[in-house]
Amino acid sequence: MDYNSIVNARHYARYALMTLYFFSGFVFATMFSRLPAIQQIYQFDDAHLGLFQLFMSVGSLCCMPVCANLANKYGSKRLTMMGYMVAFLFVLLPIMPSQYMLFPVCMVYGAVVSLFDIAINGNSILVEKAYKRSILAKFHAIYYVGTCVGALAAILFISFGASVEIHFSVAAVLVVCELSMLRPFLLRERPKKEVKGEGFKLMFPKGLLLFIAFIALFSRVIEGVVSSWSSKFMNDVVELDENFAPIALAVFAAFMAIGRFGGDFVRARYHEPFILLGCSVIALVGLGLMVLTTSFYLSITGFLITGIGMSCLVPVIYSLSGSQPDVSPGTGIAMVNTISGTGFLFGPFLVGIIANSFGLRTSFVYIMGLGVGMLCLSSIFWKLKGKPTAKDL
Repeated sequence: MDYNSIVNARHYARYALMTLYFFSGFVFATMFSRLPAIQQIYQFDDAHLGLFQLFMSVGSLCCMPVCANLANKYGSKRLTMMGYMVAFLFVLLPIMPSQYMLFPVCMVYGAVVSLFDIAINGNSILVEKAYKRSILAKFHAIYYVGTCVGALAAILFISFGASVEIHFSVAAVLVVCELSMLRPFLLRERPKKEVKGEGFKLMFPKGLLLFIAFIALFSRVIEGVVSSWSSKFMNDVVELDENFAPIALAVFAAFMAIGRFGGDFVRARYHEPFILLGCSVIALVGLGLMVLTTSFYLSITGFLITGIGMSCLVPVIYSLSGSQPDVSPGTGIAMVNTISGTGFLFGPFLVGIIANSFGLRTSFVYIMGLGVGMLCLSSIFWKLKGKPTAKDL
């Protein structure tokens, strides 16, 4: 393959991945913008709404230990086939006859979303290596551009009275179309180790990778809860109408995207442990604003600041975990996700339980506590990896 072919291949793969990230964020926003409507369809209270997310997390967690093996055996490009399953199951979520049939579907949905997540993140690291410079944060920025657009689209769908079934079906059709067109352009990796006759085995992080995993655990819970409960928070706590409630998710996602577009510049200029520490401080300030006020403007400001604070955490974590020696990018990410994925077991579910008893505003105090924990872990990691150099000051 000549030089021009190699350059074209990495360009095509980059833009294909950007589109996959965009629609991943779009689907996420579509689901959680309609959380109040899903609650009405199945007659859920807040605790059952937490169960709805818990079963997705259980499916993700059950799948996670074998994700590394699948990434090694099949490669990230093949694993993106899971996107078709994501689209199919997404359409089923609002039309199941009862919650007892819904929850198993949620488990399978969580599993295939995890596989698809591993696939596109693993492939994006391959593209980053092909460019020989930091571009991973831009992929994650595009995800939140998709989330912002999805939340704004939800405002239109709700305002025009579109049913959840129609809304979800439109999103699923878009995913199938873009996946069919773009998968051929993704890069195919060369596995470092062949998997022969060993079957599947559990793979857990150790050493520094384990420490990274626990920082990821807190950050993923905070990011996941703020994203998934934002519309419900604005609807219940700020008492905003349902059709405008997704505005909080749109603002949070927009500033996540802005932060991540600048993330590669930040990663090039500052020490990565220093970035983790700084982002933790900013995110904690934003969470505090959400907890301490019911004002629309201050709440929106809290979502904005939290979005900026959380924006660079995941790209830095994925870059660190995917660049460890003796493991493939997909394998490193999968092993970190084995730990961080457990956060979703006690994240959205506990938010639902607390909200059901004391109100959703009180449940966000718990999330603020996780922010304190993330700040402590980031401080320790910063000390382990060395205090900032001159370029950090």
